[in-house]
Amino acid sequence: MAMAISAVAFIIIFRPFRIFESLDFMINTTNLRFINSSEDAFYLALASVVLVGFLVVLCSRILLIKKMNKELTYRVFIWWFGVEFIMAAIGITICSATLFHPDNSSLLKLFIKVLGRTTCILFLPYLICCMYIIILDKASQVRALRESLENDTSEQQKAYTLFYDDHNEMRLSVKREDLVMIESADNYICVWYLNNGQIKKSLIRNTMKRVTEQMKGSSIQRCHRSYMINMDRVKVLRRDKEGVFIELGIDGVADVPISRTYMNNITEWLMK
Repeated sequence: MAMAISAVAFIIIFRPFRIFESLDFMINTTNLRFINSSEDAFYLALASVVLVGFLVVLCSRILLIKKMNKELTYRVFIWWFGVEFIMAAIGITICSATLFHPDNSSLLKLFIKVLGRTTCILFLPYLICCMYIIILDKASQVRALRESLENDTSEQQKAYTLFYDDHNEMRLSVKREDLVMIESADNYICVWYLNNGQIKKSLIRNTMKRVTEQMKGSSIQRCHRSYMINMDRVKVLRRDKEGVFIELGIDGVADVPISRTYMNNITEWLMK
């Protein structure tokens, strides 16, 4: 459609510059009974150029749609449009030779003339189309890169536990497998974690309630008013006269008590 509109606009605008006379579109028309004037020849030429170009583009688009199931880059599209461009010029040349000067044997000269005019007619819409395809291709590449980065970030977040202070600023990032437990200390939390096999502690100003909300759905579970445990590191669940305790089997880490409030939750988690 853009090609047809561009062709009509170009032909009408450049008519005062005798474009069709330069292509010999208004001579040798005496053999056509329905051509009575140069005006008739003009409109015949206009219809011929638009119709031939439209048919060439239509056939090309049908073939292109059939190949859409394959991955086509913008370079392939540009080559495709280039061939389409040449085919349109050849079609208009054949139409011109048939209708307006059937006795003219110099098809090459006529093709060169037509190619020049076709370039003027189609260059702008084809350029816009190619630029649009390049923009779409680059946007697709950027979108794929963004999705890849988001996936990598998501995987990284799954592998690490992030700890924030009460101002929502990140203070500590610990590998999920190295996190041991979280202990409440008034308005602070004490994060116990392993670093090169040694137990380490980090004090962060935050509340256990906020951390519990943050860890919801993860393997870091509340087991006591003052403790959260990494359930993946639990070795033994022990009941004695003093209550129920979790043994983590890590030097320097005491057994962690389980209160009645969280007993069912801990038991269900261990039975998964």
